Amino acid sequence: MNGIIPAHVGSTFSQRTSSTKRATSLVAMACAVATAACLAPAAAAAPVEVASAPAHSPKPFVNEGKPRTIITTDGEIDDLESFVRALYYANEVSLEGIVLSSSKFHWKGNGDDVPWFNWTDEQWVFDYIDAYAEEYPNLIKHAKGYPSPETLRSLVKVGNIENVGEMEKVTEGSELIKEAILKDDPDRLFIQVWGGPNTTARALKSIEEEYAGTPGWPAIQAEISRKVVLYNILDQDPTLGSYIRPNWPDIKVIDNLTQFESLAYSWRRAGVPADQAAYLKGSFIGPNIITDHGPLASKYIGFGDGKTLNMGRPAENFVADPTWMSFYEGIFGGPIDTYDFVSEGDSPSFMALFDFNGLRSSEDPSWGGWGGRFEATSTGWADAPDTDMATGELDANLAQTRWISAFQRDFAARADWGSTPRYEDANHLPLTKVASGLDLSRKAGATVVLSAVGKDPDGDRLTYRWWQYLDAGTYEGTVPISGADTTQAKLRVPIDAQPGDTIHIILEVTDDGSPALTTYERVVLTVSGSKGKHR
Repeated sequence: MNGIIPAHVGSTFSQRTSSTKRATSLVAMACAVATAACLAPAAAAAPVEVASAPAHSPKPFVNEGKPRTIITTDGEIDDLESFVRALYYANEVSLEGIVLSSSKFHWKGNGDDVPWFNWTDEQWVFDYIDAYAEEYPNLIKHAKGYPSPETLRSLVKVGNIENVGEMEKVTEGSELIKEAILKDDPDRLFIQVWGGPNTTARALKSIEEEYAGTPGWPAIQAEISRKVVLYNILDQDPTLGSYIRPNWPDIKVIDNLTQFESLAYSWRRAGVPADQAAYLKGSFIGPNIITDHGPLASKYIGFGDGKTLNMGRPAENFVADPTWMSFYEGIFGGPIDTYDFVSEGDSPSFMALFDFNGLRSSEDPSWGGWGGRFEATSTGWADAPDTDMATGELDANLAQTRWISAFQRDFAARADWGSTPRYEDANHLPLTKVASGLDLSRKAGATVVLSAVGKDPDGDRLTYRWWQYLDAGTYEGTVPISGADTTQAKLRVPIDAQPGDTIHIILEVTDDGSPALTTYERVVLTVSGSKGKHR
């Protein structure tokens, strides 16, 4: 685009046949279904044995492997912060694209009638991947699955960035998203919307333009609508409402419109509990993430740390200038100390996909995890409050804030990995297993014994805690747990629980390493049949 894209962005997707070939199986299947439906006789359907449906709703997302995902970003400072974290966790998802897109806060302009507005030069993505490349030899010694720097660079494409909501032009970014959507892979594709969804809207529009009106179109649209999930942070341009929802009404959207604020610029005003807020302070972030670590960690921005950015005009970073600290205290709440957490409002969109921690939050947005918790709506899911068990009151941000200490310590450990060439010189997650399994079915009144087996790869001492995640289940009452701080817990399914009710029990296992790391197991107990005898 006017010579601004670096040479290593990669080739364009100008050959339409390329994307069509990759979509062959999906399109052929749809056309075959459509043709068969038209030609098949009305009678003569063979008898089919159908299994009884479970009493509870099936999990909406069950992927065969790591969750497939694409990041779309407008390059705001909080996106840069989130990108650092995302790179440290790139081994935990199947990352299929990193696409630059505009938003109502940032767009590049076209050098003519659309002026530049707060756009960060596209080169920043490659600078961060270059920093990742320096840490990559260390990271792969601590965990499997990290993509090579070359792979990451190949995933970066420029999407629709000229103006807010612009979706008329076919771009490299929109074509990458289009190919990923049409890929012959039945697993869900989670598209993270860190900026505006306009590049994703363009990709869907291109599919509609290519296949609408063909015999297979209804089946193609239905399969895409089943497969694509948008994780939408705020509403950062009009295309979700003006194009995606009217034309693709069955595509599900996880709408994070408020919970993200507890990890955004004004987190001090979002009611983050003091014990969690300590992990957002410079006294933790400075020594544990930014300083004395590797090149990637050093790109993480803390308040007043003096870093500069190339935003297409003289280098600047509006949060890093220490002379502005008192000014931002008035805006974001204070006091603000050097290296304090700035903002990662977009990080929940990929932390919701984490299964390595045992919370299984990628299986169902209503279950909750490091990326927040959401309740079902007619268009997908929306922010859900959690119950503060100490007060009994609903807290709009607790579904996000309750995990801060755990995911910040985990982030710090990964920053250590990037600067530590020997496995034995860093800390790693404990390993744990619930002997009874994770998906249980028991009658009301039944006694349930849960036994955990734990092992720490670094030889650290482990502590155990079992607790009921009340809001994740459908049973509305509390369930007492005996032995909650041991490896064996016991509970009784309440006698007033109805068939189909679910109760979520979380096993939390923490080591005594530095930083202390926490892993989980989630047991989903579904009440079955009629009420059992009280034992």
